[in-house]
Amino acid sequence: MEYAVQRYAATRPWAKRVGQLYGQAAQAAEARAQMKDVIKRELERAAQVFQIPQSTIVCELALAEAWGHFVRHGRVISHLDNGLARALSHTRQPGNLPDTLNLPADAFFLHVPGEGGAFLVHQPERKALLITMVRMGFAPDGVNWLQAADQVEVARVEYPGELAAQLEAVSQEWSALLSAVLNGLAMMTQPKLELERRWEAAAPAVWTEAAMHPTCVKTRQKGRSQLLKAGFGEVTFAKVADLAADADYGSQGYWRRQSFGEDKAHSRLVWVAPR
Repeated sequence: MEYAVQRYAATRPWAKRVGQLYGQAAQAAEARAQMKDVIKRELERAAQVFQIPQSTIVCELALAEAWGHFVRHGRVISHLDNGLARALSHTRQPGNLPDTLNLPADAFFLHVPGEGGAFLVHQPERKALLITMVRMGFAPDGVNWLQAADQVEVARVEYPGELAAQLEAVSQEWSALLSAVLNGLAMMTQPKLELERRWEAAAPAVWTEAAMHPTCVKTRQKGRSQLLKAGFGEVTFAKVADLAADADYGSQGYWRRQSFGEDKAHSRLVWVAPR
């Protein structure tokens, strides 16, 4: 399983129930309250066998809420292509996010090769994003989730305001992943970004063909349902043409803010790629 969201679903005993709560509730706040009760019961059961530190409880509650929103909004996974991820790792993170975001869903998972990934929950009415980051190697195979010592880092950012003050509390050890996530979000606004949507390579071909049937809606629905029930994800790969995965950059890229519109009342970010 390549993605942390899949490993979360496979390792957390409450994942299915939490997904159902968020998927069925009229309001996310209602689902959140019920989710806490579900996890509390499971942790009390586990505490009869294992000693559970408070830090683990905090991490699991943050992960469960992020997972719930991920399920509620369609289980959308975005994957930065290796070449783009490398270029962005040589790009200074933006000082501001764009005035207007261009996101694949109001909640999705962004995978960053070599670094890990982040659950992102958009709060458009507040112009804010909740970012829940996880490292590469999250929930390793063959290790009980209570013994894996999985860590998360949570950040909340508002846009289009300055980011530096909002991110002061984020631990330095998470800075590389956070920078990749913020660069990835800014990259989603760029016209040069190419998106390719496909199912994971390991998914059975007969199911993926059905899910992509050109004319029959019922066939597509059935194929998609089979793939999701089996744990396979539909992934949107983000790339920019001519970026090599092994490129050797000698200078950093950066973001330039460009004003536009009547009286230049609006602004957008323009990526200057590393060289």
